[in-house]
Amino acid sequence: MSVNEIKRRSKELEREQDALLEKLKDLKGMLERGEISEKEYEEKRHPIERALVEILDRQAQMRFLLGEGPS
Repeated sequence: MSVNEIKRRSKELEREQDALLEKLKDLKGMLERGEISEKEYEEKRHPIERALVEILDRQAQMRFLLGEGPS
């Protein structure tokens, strides 16, 4: 994987991360408005959080490959 490919993928991951954070925000709003129960909130939140952790892990791997180290 070239440096340009890593940088391009890193930008894609940032967009994915932003979208997932927006989903979490929307989900929290649905809970606060009473549109979903606490149980539904927890069930829907968990996979989003897992996806976020995976993205953060991939971003850390890419920073390592680029020699940027931890941020």
